Amino acid sequence: MEDLPHHLILDILGRLPDSADVARCRAASRTLNAAARGVTSVALLCSLARYLRSRSPDTRSLVVPFKSLVASAVLGWGAVESVAIGVDASFADSFEDMEDDESGDDMYLMEVGFLAGWLPRVCEGLRALSISDFWVQSCWRKSDVLALVSSCCRSLCELELKNAWLSVDGLNPLPSLTSLTLEFIRLDDENLSKLCTCFSLLQVLNLRGVGGLKEPKIHLPDLRSCQWTVSNVPISLAIYAPRLVKLRLKCIKPRSLILETPALSDFDLSIVQADDLQVKDLISLKSFKLDSPFLCDLITAFPSGKTVEKLTLNTEFNRDVKEMISLELLFKTFPNASSLTLGPGAWSRLWPSPGGWEDGAEMKSLQGIVACMVVSHIDVVQAFIASMMDKCTNLSDFTILVQQQHADSDLLSNLTKRCTADWPRLKWKFGVFKKATEAYGFTGGWDIVWQRQTFKGAR
Repeated sequence: MEDLPHHLILDILGRLPDSADVARCRAASRTLNAAARGVTSVALLCSLARYLRSRSPDTRSLVVPFKSLVASAVLGWGAVESVAIGVDASFADSFEDMEDDESGDDMYLMEVGFLAGWLPRVCEGLRALSISDFWVQSCWRKSDVLALVSSCCRSLCELELKNAWLSVDGLNPLPSLTSLTLEFIRLDDENLSKLCTCFSLLQVLNLRGVGGLKEPKIHLPDLRSCQWTVSNVPISLAIYAPRLVKLRLKCIKPRSLILETPALSDFDLSIVQADDLQVKDLISLKSFKLDSPFLCDLITAFPSGKTVEKLTLNTEFNRDVKEMISLELLFKTFPNASSLTLGPGAWSRLWPSPGGWEDGAEMKSLQGIVACMVVSHIDVVQAFIASMMDKCTNLSDFTILVQQQHADSDLLSNLTKRCTADWPRLKWKFGVFKKATEAYGFTGGWDIVWQRQTFKGAR
């Protein structure tokens, strides 16, 4: 490695996820030590093993306190543009065993006194700051970290804070900040409003599991991307962002959902239900994913989706549900969709009702379908495909994903043979899906186990 060009060594060292590894490399050779001086990022995570050693009477005296390690590492690093400190994700599985530590502060990483000891001395060139706190010690007391950061880090562009109760007292405007991520944070409505006021030039906003909100409103004129996972049940949600392009929103059942986002082009919505859906015309929307147990009601309430080209629908799979999604309604709402993906529940709702699909309902723009099917008989699949082919006259690509528990080799083999024989002009793909390990939506997402492409049938 020492024979590599200096810039390649620097690039490799800069990609190491933990600065402790960089320190080991510096001690290994003079070449690596010289190259490491150009690394401008510091990343230190406290592992669960380190934490347990610091608590054991036999090893406690041998472990350098983590906060002391962070301070010395940051101050001794030289030029610093990025700092990321926190506890390892494995801590989350052991919080119940750590309740005796809640009164301590040795792992309270958003303690202002600790941060004030080193942050003002490296803030001039700091562009990114990430702190993932120890929830047991941070959840019951407010942190003034926002006031400290906004007062001294005047060039900061990216801020990420996790596992804390935040105060906005003393918060100052920070026009340089363009990206903010809050995860498992306790925050009030008025605090969110003040964040929007002081960080008014945000372009990226991620709110994951931010609790305490009742009627939150986001007013950000320059916002481009937003991911918002609402952890409680607020009365209403409102987003006013004229330049927002990408939105991923997961909420439960707000009374009202207000969106004034005319530039939105990529919208991923997971919601149980909204009594009052106020979505102004989304004149730029190209990709829309909707996941809800009440799929039909939301499609009915949704404004015209004439610009949507890529459509994904999912709802809960229930063989006893009699309510069907009207194909005429779907085509009328999204008349220009060229790609349609149907989750495990959505495909069964599009089946013909006893009276059949409405005459004249066609979707000539549709070119590709991906259907996740919970079936064990080929005849069921064929009936569904025939119904879709009858209404989607320009369809050219069809992907069928069968649930893993039903996907035996005989079923897939026979399905491939029949589909390619009955509809030879289509390009076919077949595969297997399973329930997602970390489903984003309420009705469950899906992961593709495998898929293969087959040739077009003989004409």
